[in-house]
Amino acid sequence: MATAYHTEAQQVVHQAAEQLAVLHFIDQDTARELAQMAEAVANLFMVVFYQAETGRATPTDFHEAMTAVKQSLVPH
Repeated sequence: MATAYHTEAQQVVHQAAEQLAVLHFIDQDTARELAQMAEAVANLFMVVFYQAETGRATPTDFHEAMTAVKQSLVPH
């Protein structure tokens, strides 16, 4: 079970990185539209990074960051 989840997380991050890598530029209007989502995703990655570096991120840290990501996906 842990292996499947581990592989799924790697695939999601890898796919997102591949899609971001082909962007040439984001104009200000687009950036404004994406700002809340970008911040939520950045915060989630900070939790992941903190966990990788220290092993001290908690499930609550992850849950709170994931909740913010999910809320950023709700259409306005």
